[in-house]
Amino acid sequence: MERRAVKMFRFSIIFLVLSSSSINGDYYSAISELEKLLDVEAFIVEKFDEYLNRAQEEQENIKRFLDHVDELQNDRGDLEAYFGNPLNAFITIKRLVHDWKFNVFDPVFETSNFETYKSSLSESLEKIQFKGPTQEDLQGATRGLLRLQNVYQLPTDQLANGVLLPEEKNPLGTSLSASDCFEMGKNLCQIKEYSYGSEWLMEAKKRSHGKDLGFISPNVSDVEILEQLSPAFNALGNLKLAHKLNNEILDKNSEHEDALRNKIVYENKLAKERSLSPGKKEDLNQSKENEQKESYQLYKRVCQGELTQTPREQRNLKCWLSHQGVHYYHLSPFKIEQLNLDPYVAYVHEVLRDSEMELIMDHGKGNMQRSMVGQVENSTTTDIRTSQNTWLWYEQNPWLSQIKQRLEDVTGLSTESAEPLQLVNYGIGGQYEPHFDFMDGDGHSVFGWKGHRLLTALFYLNDVALGGATAFPFLSLAVPPVKGSLLIWYNLHRSMHKDFRTKHAGCPVLKGSKWICNEWFHVGAQEFRRPCGLISNEGKFLDLEHK
Repeated sequence: MERRAVKMFRFSIIFLVLSSSSINGDYYSAISELEKLLDVEAFIVEKFDEYLNRAQEEQENIKRFLDHVDELQNDRGDLEAYFGNPLNAFITIKRLVHDWKFNVFDPVFETSNFETYKSSLSESLEKIQFKGPTQEDLQGATRGLLRLQNVYQLPTDQLANGVLLPEEKNPLGTSLSASDCFEMGKNLCQIKEYSYGSEWLMEAKKRSHGKDLGFISPNVSDVEILEQLSPAFNALGNLKLAHKLNNEILDKNSEHEDALRNKIVYENKLAKERSLSPGKKEDLNQSKENEQKESYQLYKRVCQGELTQTPREQRNLKCWLSHQGVHYYHLSPFKIEQLNLDPYVAYVHEVLRDSEMELIMDHGKGNMQRSMVGQVENSTTTDIRTSQNTWLWYEQNPWLSQIKQRLEDVTGLSTESAEPLQLVNYGIGGQYEPHFDFMDGDGHSVFGWKGHRLLTALFYLNDVALGGATAFPFLSLAVPPVKGSLLIWYNLHRSMHKDFRTKHAGCPVLKGSKWICNEWFHVGAQEFRRPCGLISNEGKFLDLEHK
């Protein structure tokens, strides 16, 4: 009981302090933002050690006082003779008037100590401008794990055990408790992902009867799990199982109000269902897959490695060393690997040095903001893109001049109309669903004289352990991140019309952190670098625009 009280007390003060100092850290959308949480957590542990040391001293004082009272009670003998001694009478009255208050009641019920430590901790966190993770972050992390399951088809029990690939034992070196699985299942059901939600709740039920992972994981009861599981199966259309699980709640607690209400609802539904012919029964477990775009379905298959280019499509691809017409690169040519010819997609390997990549990432850390989607005036945050980014302007960062020149040399294009470099870090299950890099309309409404984004140049700043490939659904192409390499592709036909085959996506990061850096070259100022083709490609592959 004493340990449980201390545990609940610790949870309560952490909750109060973090909730009072948090707005929205948006920690789930970038791995770089999570690193600071461990430092803050270590600081909180230090503060609590101080608090508990003092609390322990107070508890020892209380115990000594109680032992002393026990001794007095045992030695009192004949009460009349005992209180016949005026000193004993005085001591007893004084003890009940003063000593109990000072030695027991004040230390136990006085909250000033609690408030002092709460204030001290809050002020310390405010000094470092710490914004704690919120419920939104927890829900974002839940959706991130859901994406990994959905895209890479990971079994729930396997993921809960920290296994990402069947042949691996536990590469993450961790596993989830019954409480963790319950939180996953509950959050998934809240966003109507009942299929996966029910799997996680079943996993929580299984683990709640297994070996506990330790006192640090809150206990979760069968009733709590069944309260979520029964409605989930009802939403999936499995009414009989929902009714059965609801009855299990009533077996454990016959006065459970929600279960009593649901019992009436389920029994009425079952009676109505029995009266319908099989052909007229509603199929409540309707798959969402039919509602998703073809490009999203292809994207998942490409990320999984199920859909790849055929040997015929790869037959004319080649690798070579090229100086790109620049004399300097005769000594150290670019290493070019073609990945697709039409539209053109290629790797340029070993373009950045380790020191340059570290410098780029160091300049971004601490300045990242949640990535937006949509045109500038209507941009918003969404789970379509779970990452954080910042912009590195060439004018403000002279050290980027060599990288800027290298981009011009390798692409043959001018950076006069190029955008600043965009540095991006992906979070838990971080991804960017299929999208185009060109904007709606003719491009001039957003970028003025620069026009559409002609070419995308994407630097990979680190290796990613698993996942994180750049996928081209309509090209059956997945490009894995290779540290120091540059991926380039043209978004427009030679006639400068949109090429809808260039729809691309960032596959979810299954393990590790993914850092990339984007540069977009625009049509403007490329007249003598890449002249417009004379044959119009307007409307070509137009059927892919909305797929």
